[in-house]
Amino acid sequence: MMPQRRRIVRIAAFIAAILLLAAAVFSIGRSAPTIEQVRAAIVHPDPIKVLLGVVALLVNLVACGGIFHALLAPFGRLGRFEMVQLIATSSVLNYLPLRPGLVGRIAHQNVVNGIPLQRSAVSVVEAGIVCAFSIVWLGASVALAQWSGAETLGWIVAAVPSLGWCARRTKSPTTAQRLLNSLAWRQVDLLAWGTRYWAVFGLLGVSLSPLDCARAVCIGGAANLVPFIGNGLGIREWAIGLGGERMALWSTDVGLAAELLNRATDIAVAVPIGLICGVPIARRLRAAMAARGETAIVDALHSSGG
Repeated sequence: MMPQRRRIVRIAAFIAAILLLAAAVFSIGRSAPTIEQVRAAIVHPDPIKVLLGVVALLVNLVACGGIFHALLAPFGRLGRFEMVQLIATSSVLNYLPLRPGLVGRIAHQNVVNGIPLQRSAVSVVEAGIVCAFSIVWLGASVALAQWSGAETLGWIVAAVPSLGWCARRTKSPTTAQRLLNSLAWRQVDLLAWGTRYWAVFGLLGVSLSPLDCARAVCIGGAANLVPFIGNGLGIREWAIGLGGERMALWSTDVGLAAELLNRATDIAVAVPIGLICGVPIARRLRAAMAARGETAIVDALHSSGG
């Protein structure tokens, strides 16, 4: 059984996330101008911005799948599209307390793909390091562009991690090669997030420059790294709201509204995709367990908490 302390912390974190989300909605409800902006975005949306936001979300899923595929594929029989399916399904389940999506994904990778449990756990840490590094690097690039007045130089520096695409791809890559490949996929993920922020703020009538989008990506990306809370629920909304106001980019209520629109897009698009992807994932898992006669692995994962 999961250690009691860890269970309590995760449940408390989930409750805190829900309260933060409710507080964000309440804050917006007290601002008549922001309510009008949200109403206009819903009633008379810009179809181009809506389309770009949805496409960017799909790119997020593919890029996240690419990050973990680069880290895990050398250790088992794992297809790239299969990894995207796993990410889509686990992302939906990670909205729930105790992050069951992570548990299910690790179980699938072990039973179906033959990837050792320890290797899956290490990949989570590696992905966290890659994501954190990418946020720090992007933030430093934005700061360079701002302080030097040479925006082009900032973007050139920001694009350096994309050279990870040049890392040699072999059947037995080194740790450095795997990390560089995953970092290149992370660059795609960040670009998609920047597009999503440009779209949602644009729907609210706030025009963001490319540097403003990069700032938003840094704030939201840092919030997503907060442990124990799946998908940065509640944290990301307030980080964008308060962080943007502190940098004089937008008001707190507008930032909250923009991030809630992002969250609504997740619910409207990513959740159905995740549920659909979960069907073949569950089928493969049951078939593999039946073939190998293994059911203890799932019980062990649940008892250890992933």
